[in-house]
Amino acid sequence: MYLRGRLKSLLLIFLGFIFAFYELFYIMKFNFFLYSILSRVGFDVRFLLNIPDIQLSMALLLSIIIIVTIVSKPSRFLGKLSILYDVTVCISGVVGFLFLFYVYEDVIKYGYLIPTPERLIMPLLALFALLDAARRVLGFSLPVIALGAILLAFYLEGFNVRMIVNHFYYAKEGIFSIPLFVMVSYVFAFIFFGSLLKSLGVGGYITEFLLALLGPRVKGVAKLAVASSMLMGTISGSSVANVMVTGTYTIPLSKRAGYPAHIAGAAEASASTGGQIMPPILGAAAFIMAEFLGRPYRDIMIAATIPAILYFFSVYMFLDRISKRYGLTTVRREDLPPLAPALKRVYLLTPIPLIAVLLLWGLEPQYAAIGSLGAVILLTWLGDNTIPLLFKVLMGAAMALVLIIGFLAGFPLGAALFFLGVSSIMLALAIAFVARGVSGIFQSLINTFSGTLDGVSTVFLAAALAGIVQGSLTLTGLAATIGFRILDIAGGNIFLVAFLVMIISLILGMGVPTTANYVITATIGGAALAIAVHDWTGLPMGSSRLVAHFFVFYFGILADVTPPVALASYAASGLAKADFWRTALTASKLSLAGYLVPYIFLLNPTLLILTVEWHLETLALFALGFAGAALTIIGLSSGIEGWLGGNLGPGERVLLVMLALLNIVQNPLDLSATIATLTIIAYTLIYLRNSRKSVLRSS
Repeated sequence: MYLRGRLKSLLLIFLGFIFAFYELFYIMKFNFFLYSILSRVGFDVRFLLNIPDIQLSMALLLSIIIIVTIVSKPSRFLGKLSILYDVTVCISGVVGFLFLFYVYEDVIKYGYLIPTPERLIMPLLALFALLDAARRVLGFSLPVIALGAILLAFYLEGFNVRMIVNHFYYAKEGIFSIPLFVMVSYVFAFIFFGSLLKSLGVGGYITEFLLALLGPRVKGVAKLAVASSMLMGTISGSSVANVMVTGTYTIPLSKRAGYPAHIAGAAEASASTGGQIMPPILGAAAFIMAEFLGRPYRDIMIAATIPAILYFFSVYMFLDRISKRYGLTTVRREDLPPLAPALKRVYLLTPIPLIAVLLLWGLEPQYAAIGSLGAVILLTWLGDNTIPLLFKVLMGAAMALVLIIGFLAGFPLGAALFFLGVSSIMLALAIAFVARGVSGIFQSLINTFSGTLDGVSTVFLAAALAGIVQGSLTLTGLAATIGFRILDIAGGNIFLVAFLVMIISLILGMGVPTTANYVITATIGGAALAIAVHDWTGLPMGSSRLVAHFFVFYFGILADVTPPVALASYAASGLAKADFWRTALTASKLSLAGYLVPYIFLLNPTLLILTVEWHLETLALFALGFAGAALTIIGLSSGIEGWLGGNLGPGERVLLVMLALLNIVQNPLDLSATIATLTIIAYTLIYLRNSRKSVLRSS
């Protein structure tokens, strides 16, 4: 709809505030905390205990997202009639989803509703609005796949309208299934967390700080993109968002330092894509993985650590070889931001270790994220020189009082921190609204609400449609059929099963967001790959499923740098003003470990840490696995880029690449140890020989 300027901004801020309030108050149960405190002092606030069922909450939040999408992305294809079309979509979404409130008592009572005209029409209106909103945000691919999944289920189930409507709308098997439940219950908190940090300038500060600190010391400024994107990835789970934040700084600086434009863009794209696999905050699909596997998110975070380190090590090593091949040196101090001002704001980095500690401690993810916001707001408030001392003292005292009230009310640590986080948001808004000199933080908080809507629209719509596809595959039995077919085609061979699953994931990634890609691929091939891992390694099925789902998760993310779509590469090529294809292909090369590391931990699951019981043999397997992966990365980067202590000849390059690929072999133990030893010897001899040549030439 054609709202412009201030009216549009105010509407989005208002809807963002309503969305955030509902999530914090009802989904994350802040109302229970208020009830616990107020009832202790004699207030009759039993109304606070009345909350809608989670399915109704999901329907309400989807209706808000549809309004936001229509307002933000109005249609144009019908000319002057477009506004009527947009109003129709908007009304269809609101009425279609809120109709669930009207019939939900019957849904609970009977489960399988008898079809009446309105009970059939309303779900269709909701589905129409959902598909159209997703088209505007995600493009055509996923909506077309979701619509095809519904039509396929309709055909295979004998055109049973009642079954289709009940399964996809009234039951928690389609739109309102696990993917959307996870987004609403957990992922929103991290999007809100990231949006606030972005509004406070933390994303830009990370890059500025690392450039100021390491820029004069690192040869090849593009390597700083690895460090900044890795650090940014700890608080953000979006490849494209990481590119747009850190790439604004690193890409122009890399070009000025002598990197070709396509390499400067590729470095940022590949490094930013790694942000989705970097703990503590992984991509949204990681939270769905935790729900699918029935494991706490902490397990997923721990298991992701070693593969994430290897991924960024790969990007760094390729850039190191490129920097040396191009003869690039350190950046001039005058081209870098000053260090002293950056050090004064180092408190902005506090959320990264804080949220990691809280998650490792075992706090529920949403409580850890919102609880960390309390520290972020307080430190930002105290560190802002424009805020008068009186208001700093007032804010500090108010937050201390809130924390004391939480502990006196008997809240456990996680609950007390969550209570503090939500209260700090309300306190900051209230004080900033009435006080002078606090407008900067007030505006940041306001921007957080509209910024959060941008983030949730993409993942919520993708999750809802992924749930439809998953629901179709389970209803028709195709999930099991395709999975067993993959096993039959591969003959149970783990390499062939993994290869087929990888191809499915990469093909889906050409048009489907990473969250939906993971859900669909895991539904189709996750079980088959888990069986293959179990048969190959002898791991228990629980551990085999973790390995299989991580494999799927990684390749879903790598679609962001894999042509022909490669969204992260597309964003980076725009910032670098470089050719998309050269940028995307170079980014794929820099991300090579991302394509190989999943096969390495498939063959050596100790790299995921939580898959085995630890003793001397598994420690040796882990050490050799990690060393083999590192040697693979060093060999490939040196062989492909043609540099190891100096320029390499064709024979040396081929030898290094062959040795690198051999180090993927992780079993048996003595064979992998022999390969690693021979590789180290070869690397050392080639490096020393080329280093001597370089010295002789320079003298």
